Order: sequence, then C-alpha cells, then structure tokens
Amino acid sequence: MRIGITGANGYVGTILRAAFAEEGHEVIAFARPNRVTSESAAAMVGVGEWRPYQIERPPSAAAFSDLDVLIHGAWDLTLVSAGDVWGVNVSGSQHLLRNAADAGVRRVIFISSMSAYKGTRQLYGQAKLACERTASSLGGVSARLGLVYGPGWGGMIGALRKLTNLPVTPLIGARSHQFTVHEADMAAAMVRIVESDMPLPEPVGLANPEPVPFRRLMKEIAASQGRTLRAVPVPWQLVSGVLKAAEALHLPLPFRSDSILGLVHPTAEVPGVERLKELGIEFRCFSLDGDRL
Repeated sequence: MRIGITGANGYVGTILRAAFAEEGHEVIAFARPNRVTSESAAAMVGVGEWRPYQIERPPSAAAFSDLDVLIHGAWDLTLVSAGDVWGVNVSGSQHLLRNAADAGVRRVIFISSMSAYKGTRQLYGQAKLACERTASSLGGVSARLGLVYGPGWGGMIGALRKLTNLPVTPLIGARSHQFTVHEADMAAAMVRIVESDMPLPEPVGLANPEPVPFRRLMKEIAASQGRTLRAVPVPWQLVSGVLKAAEALHLPLPFRSDSILGLVHPTAEVPGVERLKELGIEFRCFSLDGDRL
C-alpha cells in the first residue's frame, strides 16, 4: 500500500516509516520543507517519496488522492498558549483529516495520546481529544500512544532520561503512574491496524494495560545508564510554575509546563484493550533490560 505519514521526521514517525517499509509498503513522508534537503530525503530510511507539509497550512485533498492510508502524527510541540495550540495544531489537524477523507483515503489514523481522556486537565490532551472527535466523525481511527520507550530514546522518555543525569533528580508525581509501549510493539500494532479492515470507531490505546509507578519508571531509566536514582520529591505546582516563567521568557526547555499535568494526572486505564486483542495486538510489560545504553 501507499502510506502517507505526517511528522515523518519525528521520533514516532521515524520508527513507523521504517516498520512499514520493512513490511513492503511504500511510504510517502510529509515533512516541513526546511527540515528535508534533497540529500536527507534520499537518505531517509523507508521513504519512497517525500512531500512538503506544514501543520498550519494543510495541503488540499489532491495531496492525498494517491494514498491508501494516511497516518497523521505531526504536532507542533513548541506552542504553549491555548490560542496557538487550537489555531495551529487542532485547526490544522482537523483540516488535514477532512481533506484526506474527501480524497477517499481508505484508512485515516490520527496519532493521539494517553493524555487524551475525558476530564483531562492538560491542554495537550484536550487538543488531542478535539482532533479525535473529528477523526471519529469521518470514520477514522484514533490511536492513543502510551509513553513510547526503546533504543531510540526520543520524545518524553528521552527528556526523562536527561533528568536522571542530574546529581539529584526532582521527582514530580511520585505517586503517579504511566502506561508504556515499546517502540517495536507500537510499530507492529500500527502495521496491524493499517492492514486490517476492522472498524475501530472508538479510540484505542497502544500501551500495556499495567500501569508503571512513576518512581519505578525513573529508577529503571537511571539503571539503564548504570546510575542509581537519587531523587527528591518536589511539588509539581512548583515545577510547573518555574516552567511557565521560563516559557514566558521564551527559554529553551526539555519540558513544557503543560507536560507536567500529563505526568501527575494520567488516565486511569488503557482504552480498547479487548478490541486490539481481536486483531492479535498485545504489548509487553515495561522493562529497559534490553535497551540499556
């Protein structure tokens, strides 16, 4: 099949394009023009073709007319205000999903997050929920990713790893938990969903349903680098306040203040577990034993 992936240069996008190419599918990578030169495009693993794409300026339906599947994973994580997030990420995603449906793309998949659940306080989760509703209304699939981990050490898991490199790690949400998914399992699940015709009208969670205590998560991240976690519990409100002040000054940060809410107020369960089992999709329990540095 011809599979389009937005955000193809990101952590998750890179994993997906390699996985689909390995299965014999042709990948069309959608990425910002300034991030893909002719040389890098030729070197992109698993890419048959790349096309310019900006989330704030979604292409017309014609850009998707030759695709069998579109996976929408692009998201501008530099935006922090609600107006910017809704004006760029939500509006851009909704337009893209509608254009893909108008183009007759057989399977449209929106990459969402486990932060997207009813009652979430997180702006990121609320924005993803809004896009999920659009995807559902168009017959698309919303796949909520858990905390993705593995040898790539990208995304949030990479940011948490940096924290464990500090002499003393500030531990927020010490009594909280996360639902996790290994890179390989996430990619295999996405391939299975794409190749299946099973309707998935409700969001499905790509994560092991066993919650991982946040303190254990940080201990294993530290141990994967041969370190012993030295952590001090810190009120999350204090950390969030410091990050908001830094954001107001436009300082580069490993975390957004909004991300803190996702760590301290996680969802209670993984949706669609039984539905995915019908497709033969299950996820390994969390362990970094095979992903040590």
